[in-house]
Amino acid sequence: MNPYLLRPFGVFSPLMALCIASAAWAQTVESPPIHAVRPDEISWVELRKTPALHRAVIHGAQDKAGPFTFRVRAAAGHRLLPHTHPDDRTITVLAGTYWSAVGDTWDDSRLVAYPQGSFYVVPAGVPHYSAVLEGETIFQESGIGPSRNDMVVKP
Repeated sequence: MNPYLLRPFGVFSPLMALCIASAAWAQTVESPPIHAVRPDEISWVELRKTPALHRAVIHGAQDKAGPFTFRVRAAAGHRLLPHTHPDDRTITVLAGTYWSAVGDTWDDSRLVAYPQGSFYVVPAGVPHYSAVLEGETIFQESGIGPSRNDMVVKP
């Protein structure tokens, strides 16, 4: 019997070599880059002048497959009529107060105030509507595309 095989490193050296090679290979494989957006890098696009409405794409695209996130900056008087989405939507209110309600017909009495820091989820296919009643509101909305806004049409 070979006396070198009885040494601890003699027995395990092929295994150790494989581990070292694997670790070195793993460090050379490129990982996808982190996608980050700093506040000064946000590019707002004006969608409407009165009441003011701006949107900024933060990540992905609503009309493409995969996750997406956008921000909306809206002034008092903004209203988004009843609509649905084919995906769940998560909304985080970053500034101001955003008002929202569930239903396929607009009813001011059903609006719920979501102040800064609020988070809520609108499930796929649920009709809902929203408004900014005072000041300016900024909210962030995320979903999984491809997606869209399907306006509720009453006969």
